[in-house]
This record gives sequence, C-alpha cells and structure tokens, in this order.
Amino acid sequence: MKKYSTDWYWYYTINSVLVILILFPIYWTFISSVKKPHELITSEPTFYPHTWTWQYYKNIWYSGVTGDGWIDKSQDNEQVKDSKVVGNKAQSQADKSYRNPRSIQRAFFNSVIVSAGTIILTIIVTTLAGYALTVFRIPFKEVIFILLILPILVPGISLIIPLYKLLKELGLTDSYLGLILLHTTGMLPIGVFMMRNAFASIPGSLREVALLEGTSELRIILTVMLPLAIPGLLTVMVFAMYQSWNDYVLAFLFTNTPEMQMLNVALAKIAMGGSQFEIKWGSLTAGSMISFIPIIIFYTLLQRYFVRGITGSAVKE
Repeated sequence: MKKYSTDWYWYYTINSVLVILILFPIYWTFISSVKKPHELITSEPTFYPHTWTWQYYKNIWYSGVTGDGWIDKSQDNEQVKDSKVVGNKAQSQADKSYRNPRSIQRAFFNSVIVSAGTIILTIIVTTLAGYALTVFRIPFKEVIFILLILPILVPGISLIIPLYKLLKELGLTDSYLGLILLHTTGMLPIGVFMMRNAFASIPGSLREVALLEGTSELRIILTVMLPLAIPGLLTVMVFAMYQSWNDYVLAFLFTNTPEMQMLNVALAKIAMGGSQFEIKWGSLTAGSMISFIPIIIFYTLLQRYFVRGITGSAVKE
C-alpha cells in the first residue's frame, strides 16, 4: 500500500474508528470508577473526571458481597449485631454464612487459582494430544481428531444438567478442581486443533534425528518440539485464560458457598443491586477494572506470540 494514497487514508481511518469503538467502553468504565459520586450519577455526564478519587477501589477491595447485594465491612458488622439483638438465631447464622468481609479479595484469588489450574492442565492435555495426533501412527487418527473438534458445534449451555449431575456424583461441585476440569474440557477442541497444527508445521526430520540419538519421546517433546511450538502453546494459554477468567455461568451454577465465589459472580451481585435494587455504580466500575487488569496484562505480554500462533494454526506450511 502506497503511503499517503487514498487506500492508505481509508485503511488508517477505518482502523482508527474501530480502535476508538473498542477502547471507549473501557475508558468510560475507568473514568466512572474514579469520579466523585455527584459526577458519576448525573444527567450531564462528562468525558473526564473533574475530581479524581480512588475510594471505590479501596471500598470494593476491603468489602463484602452478600446474596442480597453489596455491603461494606462496617455495614456487615452492624447488621450482624442487629440480628443478635433481634434474637433470631437461625436468621443470624444464615446472614453470617452469607456475609463474607473482603469477599472481593477472596473471589479475585479464587479466579486466579481456577485460571492458573485451567492453563496448566490445558497445556499438558492439549500438548500431549496434539503431539500424538501429529507424529504417531494411530488407527483412525483423522476420525479421532474430528471427534475431538466436533464438541465446538455443541452449545455449552445444553450440557449444564448432565455436567452438574456428573460433578455432583463425583463430589466436585463447589471446588476448584471441578471448575478447572470443566474449563479444561471446554478448551480441548480448539486447544488440540492449535497444538496439532503447531506440531505439524515442525519438520519431522528433527524428531527422527533425536530418536536415532536415543532420546526418549518425552524429552523430544520438551527439548525439541515444544520450543518450536511456542507460538501455538502460548495461544492456547491465552484462550484458556480468557475462557476461565471471564466465565460466569459455570462459576455461578457450580459454586454454592461464599468462600468459593468467583470474581464475576461477585461483580454480578453488585450489578443486581440486591433486594433494595440499588446498583453501586462506583463499586461496579471499580470491580470491572480490577477484573480487566489480569487479562489485559496477560494478553499484552503474549500478544506477539498470540498473533503468530493464530496465523500458524490457520495456515499449514
């Protein structure tokens, strides 16, 4: 494309508009999280905060979420005391079990644990499966590969009931392992597809030379094949992180206790507003920004390999 030509101007104009459309919601969420209450809720919103405040971030990080909506730590203590005064022991115990000071912190680290576990397990399973389907002579190998990819066509929501029954029988509901297994299973089709294509793009002669030198198959994977398949591997990591970190449906249905609450579920409770139907916009936007940060950092660090892995999976040399 010739610089400063008509096509050049159209290319950068269209892309600039697309970038603005994509980044504007993030920008608006951020400025909403640092505005004072009188600027945040007004009939004449501004595109920048006149007075900056980080109080919402402090409030949400050191506060709790209940089934009825959002409460802060001081409110939680007052409500517990009130329930003791009333003397309704059963209701008091129920309230205590549902109130969890600093539950946003706990929900954040719960999401970190589940995402990290999903990434690790997905890498192990998809790497071994993609390698086996690429280099080994397996009967009906192509049929097996197609069957592994076919679940992409099945709506995940249609599997909720059988999955819940299965995890209930195994005693894995309301646990880290249960969510990790669910997310890893959901990642298998696209993960195996990408890793198989990543290994297929590596010359087979490298493996043959390593075998002639007496190298074991596992060592070949770790020292020869895997370093050359890094773009595909990191692409799978990005997809696994995105799926597990942004999940709401599985986290909501398969966890029951406040201690196992995921970050998106905690933020949804703020958005729902509870029994008083009051949405805490400052806390909600601050919590949303907190949830953005890990995925943005993760993608930024792996962006170069992510693009290379996507193109490498699409075009086989």
